[in-house]
Order: sequence, then structure tokens, then C-alpha cells
Amino acid sequence: MAGCGQLWSSETPAPETREPTLPLFGYTLLPPTLTPSLWPVGSATPLLNMDGITGLSPLAVYLTVSGPACYETPVGSLVCLGQVQNRHDEPIEQIVVTVQLLAQDGTVLASGQSFLARQLLSSGLQGPYRVMFDHIPEGYTHAAAYVASGRIAQNVERRYAELELNHTSGIFVYDQYQITLSIVNKSRYPADRIVVTLTLLDRDGQVTGFRQVYLDHSRTIQPGESLSVTVKAIPQGPNTVGFSAFAESRPVIN
Repeated sequence: MAGCGQLWSSETPAPETREPTLPLFGYTLLPPTLTPSLWPVGSATPLLNMDGITGLSPLAVYLTVSGPACYETPVGSLVCLGQVQNRHDEPIEQIVVTVQLLAQDGTVLASGQSFLARQLLSSGLQGPYRVMFDHIPEGYTHAAAYVASGRIAQNVERRYAELELNHTSGIFVYDQYQITLSIVNKSRYPADRIVVTLTLLDRDGQVTGFRQVYLDHSRTIQPGESLSVTVKAIPQGPNTVGFSAFAESRPVIN
């Protein structure tokens, strides 16, 4: 089972609309803007009770999409980042996010999709997404994002391990953040195929970058055992002030 652990802030509780994050102040330097520009953020496509005509999952109404914040890269491509929050009572998996690049009048100029960078999105939690475009279409002014598909997760306890994260240190070195985390296996079974995701955020909770680290498949955490991992991430956007992190893995059940 792919386990989920969330890094919680020691500061005041975050707004209900997003998970608490740890501030970067005090132990890191804030970098300058690393990209040429931040493109305008458009409103997400309205999420109604979808049917066969739209091609969208009925679960989309329970999945709140933030962003996308789209950043032009030095090579002229466009990376669009954001998060999805699960407002359903049940955990949801295999979430696919669609990002559309739009003209001023709403005409769709380009469209791209990607899986959410969180296999299992439990109730109330968030996960980041990233959609890349090779070039910026002529006439592009803003972007919109919506959830295209997802499904209620079944048999969660046997498919996803319960992992807990603890933050131990963090620093900004050259052009990247380095965050060291301790992963604790709270499950009854050993956990392997561990993936750690670090999401960088600005003051408004907008995603400025994220990084996923896949540990060696041979590395297994026994029940109650902890493992220290350092994750490095370069922000795509400016004004990064906080981060959140989670880990996922599967239980080894003989």
C-alpha cells in the first residue's frame, strides 16, 4: 500500500482550503526569481456533476484545483504547476489533471494532461501536478485547469503503507532547496518502493516547484523503523517561502 505522510507546520493552522506547510524563514535564504516571467493564472474550469457528454469524472466535483501558475522557462517552454485537494470523504487515486492554455476570448490554444504526483489522495489532503508545454502558442494570455478523471480507492490498507514524515533540517544552496526528512513506517508491514515528494510554495500557497525522489527498490523500511532522506528542489517560480512534503510506498505483505 502506498503510504502517505504529511509534513505539518509548527506555526498557526493553515486555512481550511489547503494543508499546513512549514515556513522556510529562519533556516534558508530566499532565492531571486529564477524564471523570466510568471504568466497570469486563470480560473479553473467549473466543476459540475459531470456526465458522459463532458467526458469528465463525476468525482471532479469533489476535487478542488488550485492554479495553474505557469512559468516560462529559459528555453521558451511553459511549465504549469498547481495542486488538487480532495474534498470527498473517501480516498481517491489515479487522478488526471488537464491544463488548457487560453486566448483572451477563452479559445483553447493548447491542452495537456498529467497524473497527479500523489498516487493516493486521502480526504482533505493535497497533491501537486505539473503539465509541460514545448512552446507558448501565439495569443496565449492565461491558463485553466480541471480534473479529468479519478476513482475511489479500494482496499487502501493493503495497498498503501502508512508513513509519517518529520522535518529535520533545510537550507538553500546555490539555486536549490535541500530539505532533510525522516520517514517512519507506522504500518504493520514492511514498506518498499518509497517515493518522497517535496512541494515548494509561495505566500499564497501557489506551487513554485516540486520534486519527486524514488528510493532504490531494494530499500525497505521495517515497521517502526525510520529512514533519513534529503530532497533537493529548484523552484520554477519566484518568492518561495514554504513547503510541504509527503511519502508514499506499498506494504510488503507475504
